[in-house]
Amino acid sequence: MKYAHGRKLSKNTIEAVRYVAKVGVMSRETWYELFSHGSLRWRQMQFQHLIDRKIFKPHTSKYGHTAIVIDTFGIELIKKMKWQHVHTIYPHFIEHDETVGAGLWKLEKLGLCQKWITESEMKTQKSASFRLDVQAGNFKYPDAVFKLQGNLSAPIVAVEYERTAKTNWRYNKAIRAYSEAYDFGFIFFIVENEVIEKAIQRAMKYIGDGRLNSRIGFISVENWKTNPASAEVRGLKLGQNLKELTLKI
Repeated sequence: MKYAHGRKLSKNTIEAVRYVAKVGVMSRETWYELFSHGSLRWRQMQFQHLIDRKIFKPHTSKYGHTAIVIDTFGIELIKKMKWQHVHTIYPHFIEHDETVGAGLWKLEKLGLCQKWITESEMKTQKSASFRLDVQAGNFKYPDAVFKLQGNLSAPIVAVEYERTAKTNWRYNKAIRAYSEAYDFGFIFFIVENEVIEKAIQRAMKYIGDGRLNSRIGFISVENWKTNPASAEVRGLKLGQNLKELTLKI
């Protein structure tokens, strides 16, 4: 892969393009953490270089001023790689979607995640797979879906990031939908606090499907952000974290 003037693109640039194609956005902080190298000044220069070369452009909203999205040359690269790209996400979803996407990117680099697909990708593709029937023909997708690479199997895992508490009614619908969804070997809820975790646990009791006790696990958002592979997974008896879980499946 090369720029228009013939210079070869760096590996981290190509990976950043694939990330944004899947997630829809990338914050400056994610560029620093996952893709750039060297001193802070050099990382800042690299970030600006991507914008100058029209690989990325600043998010149009003033609330997304530290984030970038795909620009014209970035779209050309995506087409050459035969990837698909999602639409730009609204600014109030940036933190949510990046939390999910960055964690799965880290799992991929550690070899624990074979493939992963975001909710935005599933919506863009109008996927018939992984749809959750939440009520009377209405459906939703998980925030993301991935294959967890185990020793003997690679179960499909649904990821849900709960930043704010929802009503009991909404949690009841979501848990019932997962109770009736047989595609997923596990469902991981990334939770902002204990109040949300307990609300989901109440919904599990309300639905009364004992099988969910061996399928649903809870991960604190700060642990997920720091190191998703070693983050404690509460509620699962097979393993205390994803790395341990992969050794037992």
